[in-house]
Amino acid sequence: MVSLSDLRGTNCTDAEWYEYCKMPQVRNNETPSEWMNRIWPRLQYFRKNDLLPTESKKYLEARKLVLGTYAPEIGLAICFSCDQLIYTGERTANIGNYNHIGMERHWKFSCSGNKYCGVNYDEYLKIKQKSNSAYSGASVSTLNFDDMYALHRYKLWMQNANRKIERAREVSKKIQACITIQRKWLEIFYKPEGMTAKQLAEHYKLLWAVREEMRQINNV
Repeated sequence: MVSLSDLRGTNCTDAEWYEYCKMPQVRNNETPSEWMNRIWPRLQYFRKNDLLPTESKKYLEARKLVLGTYAPEIGLAICFSCDQLIYTGERTANIGNYNHIGMERHWKFSCSGNKYCGVNYDEYLKIKQKSNSAYSGASVSTLNFDDMYALHRYKLWMQNANRKIERAREVSKKIQACITIQRKWLEIFYKPEGMTAKQLAEHYKLLWAVREEMRQINNV
């Protein structure tokens, strides 16, 4: 006989399972942020004790109760990789399963963590080797759905990591430019020979423009 825990994909007790089923529901009188703050302590308990079902180990989707029993998704979720509230949009088909394209867009472009990836580089190479064997004539069954999705998540992480590296390089360039312009401005300020007040003001304006651009980059 199959246990309730196996059917649910979690080790929750009946009381905990009932609590979990209520957890995603946003009340009529609260904002998504208020919903997140309200459930956060208990959500941490479920995560720490590995009580979340398999489909909710990477993010928890917000729902809205309709007609007493029906609770559809509302396009928001809490990402467990960065603990942020994310707009997910509608579900869409992806490599044989249905996932929120907005969630994967977040993982690819802006997630500050990498827990959604789930595999390290060595594990990625092993799965990749299995994938290459499948394409070279071996049995396709050697590459199951979990392997395919692991490769997919790793690629999302790689794209995210590359963007962070490029962003860090851009910030570094701006910092160097700011230091150079500031040094030049100070030299001109204390040795203004041949420099008019208008030219001095233009250099000062350029310095602050670079600083503002750096601030915007850091806030992306």
